[in-house]
Amino acid sequence: MESSGFHAEFAQLLGRLADDSLDSDGVEQLGKWLDADAELRKYFVEYCQMHALLRSEHGLLSAWSPAYAPTPSLVGHTARWMMDNVGRVAAVAALLVVSVGIAIVTYGRVNRPYRGAETAVLSKAVAARFVYGPDGETMPSAGTQLRQGLYELRDGLAQFEYQSGAIVVARAPVTFEIVDQTCVRLVDGQLSAHVPPAAKGFRIEAPGATVIDLGTDFGVEAVKGRDSEVHVFKGDVLVDLHGEKNRVEDRVHLVTGEATRVDFVTGMPSGIDLDEDRFVRSLRDDPSSYSRQVLQMNPAVYYRMEPTGDGRHLRDFSGNGADATIHLGRATAPVWTSGKVGSALRLGGPAQQTYASASDYPQATGDTLSVVAWVYARSRPRWASIAKNWAGGANDRGQFHFGLREDSGELEAHIEDDSGTEITVHDREPLPLNTWHQVAFVADGATLRLYRNGVEVDVHPYRHLHRDPRILALAIGTKLNLEGDAPEERDFNMWDGKLDEIAIFNHALTFEQIRMLGNLGNQAD
Repeated sequence: MESSGFHAEFAQLLGRLADDSLDSDGVEQLGKWLDADAELRKYFVEYCQMHALLRSEHGLLSAWSPAYAPTPSLVGHTARWMMDNVGRVAAVAALLVVSVGIAIVTYGRVNRPYRGAETAVLSKAVAARFVYGPDGETMPSAGTQLRQGLYELRDGLAQFEYQSGAIVVARAPVTFEIVDQTCVRLVDGQLSAHVPPAAKGFRIEAPGATVIDLGTDFGVEAVKGRDSEVHVFKGDVLVDLHGEKNRVEDRVHLVTGEATRVDFVTGMPSGIDLDEDRFVRSLRDDPSSYSRQVLQMNPAVYYRMEPTGDGRHLRDFSGNGADATIHLGRATAPVWTSGKVGSALRLGGPAQQTYASASDYPQATGDTLSVVAWVYARSRPRWASIAKNWAGGANDRGQFHFGLREDSGELEAHIEDDSGTEITVHDREPLPLNTWHQVAFVADGATLRLYRNGVEVDVHPYRHLHRDPRILALAIGTKLNLEGDAPEERDFNMWDGKLDEIAIFNHALTFEQIRMLGNLGNQAD
């Protein structure tokens, strides 16, 4: 056999070894070649070393037992030992190669990553696309069993649940390894976890630290080779510190509202402010006490802002079918984040140009109207919009205009009455930034009232409620043009921050109902 053919066939056997498909005849043939060729024995050792180094560098092996691991002395062993123990070496290499949860490239061939026992279930996927799913698929459906191994989520959101009740949400881009029933390893990116009492002790391992749950909601973000952050939304965790400056027993105890950053090299912690805005805490769409109360009030349109399967729509939970389309603009990451109640729509203002719109929705045909929402502003762009059935021209007034006032940024609402007069109510101070507010206005047939956090901030009389039959679309996070197919071009009217729980009623809510919804929303913290 010529040398090139000899090496090609040897490489094929190594490829089958990596696939765990090498039969006894193949092992015997591999042993004969190793026995006869010192160059191949050297290559074989280097092959084992390469995968051991990959495991060491990237931490991709779920559990490693020294009893099976190749030791540094392997390199120094003689060719005689290799020949006498080819079966053992082949078995070690097989375990090593198959156990490492990465795609192994061998002579141009890409092999699938390691997949072990079924460990969790993919309970919800929102436009989720993996490099290699549980069985090679890139877009596994909800209900798919996730097996042990390494996963890289390129797009969207994925929520997986353990039998213990622990729930983990992965937000792209993220690389993580499902280790076992009590542990997931974060390589790079972001995970959040909800851990009930029955799953106490669940762990997220990250570069520089291991987060041990004590019954809580928390998020972990890792930047590979640099640092990890731990944010505790509710409950408490222990953070085991790794790195050259810390002993194994060194820990940080974090409770509700606390966060820390851990340096990858030293393992030293630094206290930081809690930042919920970066994390999606849950993809669960089961009704909350807040949503049940809204539905009892008979909304015409109700957007809970819970992520949908394709990641491109907002579901109208009123039952009237006015689902909204999300226009991503320049957004490259999922547009959801933690909300006041469940999840929220995260918008990036004029720079990002993300918004949502429903081409038609059930507008009020009488003289009463109410809109209630929860809003969080990072800045106050010009005429920033919460929700509007309004157009760009001076005479193109629809049913309502709800957002911030020009450049000064006070909360305001506009309607038009049957005399053609624009009726405006507005707050007396700019909307405070970086905090949640319940905002609402009510047109009760005679008076337009504006509320912020359960307090009436302005009131103005009106006569009848105008409806422009040309303006059919509902815009969320912007104001649309007259045709309703694009944002109004002069100011964009884009919201910068988060919007949650937008509900429109074609009747007048009472002050007591608004206050009740405010209390329920605050209890959802």
